[in-house]
Amino acid sequence: MRKLTMPELNRLSLTEYQEVEKLDVIIVLDNVRSLSNIGSFFRTADAFRIEEIFLCGITAYCLKSLCGARGRCVCKPPFYW
Repeated sequence: MRKLTMPELNRLSLTEYQEVEKLDVIIVLDNVRSLSNIGSFFRTADAFRIEEIFLCGITAYCLKSLCGARGRCVCKPPFYW
């Protein structure tokens, strides 16, 4: 089994993704400690074209965990209620 190329996956380019209409949903992650879980949220938000993700409390913040979603999702850095 070979790895598919981006055109074969029918994925939008970064500029196409930024211009396409987003789902009017905002995700709030509060006190999520696992970077793996945070990365999963970002990749899922990327797939469903979620508008924004807010990180708050002691939620970890690491761009490396975002993998393919980096630059596609609007992320608000950690803040406290």
